[in-house]
Order: sequence, then structure tokens, then C-alpha cells
Amino acid sequence: MRISKEPEVRKQEIIDVAMKVFAEKGYEAATMKDIAREANVVAGLCYHYFQNKQELYKTAVTQYAKECSSAFISIFQQTELPLDECLDAMEKISISQEHGYKYKEFFNKEGNELFHKQLELYMSKEIFPFMQNYIECLAKRKEIQAEDTGLLAHFLWNGQSSVMNEESVPVEKRIAFIRKIFKKILD
Repeated sequence: MRISKEPEVRKQEIIDVAMKVFAEKGYEAATMKDIAREANVVAGLCYHYFQNKQELYKTAVTQYAKECSSAFISIFQQTELPLDECLDAMEKISISQEHGYKYKEFFNKEGNELFHKQLELYMSKEIFPFMQNYIECLAKRKEIQAEDTGLLAHFLWNGQSSVMNEESVPVEKRIAFIRKIFKKILD
């Protein structure tokens, strides 16, 4: 017997299953039929929600980037937060999320480096305006000096992303390094 579900619930299930299939088979080898089979739906339903595998993947990555970014965005929205408190909050989030990312298995799988870079790019697009605004507020309060808050925000976010993705180094060491660099640049 077929189980009827709300369209958004079913769509989300397909996204989650797709990322699982991508992690197991690899993006190139996975097909919409594989995803449908794993989700216990007919392939036509996958195509009802997504034009093709690429659209399904892009939807999943965009959604995942928003999920991964939301905690950082909420910190940067607190524009009155002093820099040290902001760094403390970012540190806590980084530690708590180190192993808790929903699709980490896919993005960290060997051979998926390009997909990981895409996720970083999507996250940067989500976070950047909030980080830039936060840096502008710090500069207005004279907590930091910044000639170009946009370039500074890009430099800081992309730099810390590269360091945080260096999983051969313990997370505590990566965070301490980032904090030290942020303080040197912003003080």
C-alpha cells in the first residue's frame, strides 16, 4: 500500500536519500532511478520535484549550506557583540558541528573535493553579507580598523574555512590558530 505524504515532506525525503546515494555510489554513478529505489518511490516522482539529478543536487547543497550557515549568521546578526564574544561563539559552533554535519560523509569522501568546494562557496554566499555587516559595526564602534570591510570579510571567512577543512589537524588546534590570526588582523 502506498503511503501518502505532504509534498514538502516527500521532497525532503528525496533530497536526504539522494545525498545518501551520492555518498555511497558517488555523484557520477548515482542515477535518479537509484535515488527513487532507495526512497521507495517511482522515478517519476523524483522528476516531478526535480528536473534532473543536477537540480536535485543543487537544491540539496543550497539547503545544506543554509543549514550549516544558520548558526554563524545568527552570531553575526548580533552586531553589538564584542569581537571576543563573537569568536567564543564561533568556536563553540565549530566544535559542536565538527562531527554533526548531516551530509558530512558525502562532502568529505575522497574524490568529492569539488563538491566540498561548492559547499564552501554556497556557505560563503550565505554568510558573507552578515559577516561584512558585523565587521562594519565593529569598525563604527572603533573596536577594529578596516579600510574595506567587504574584502576583509571575504579574507577572514575564506581563510578560516580553509583552515577548518584541514581535518588532519585537531579541531582545537585549528580553532586556536584561527582565533590568533583573527586577533592579529583585527586588533
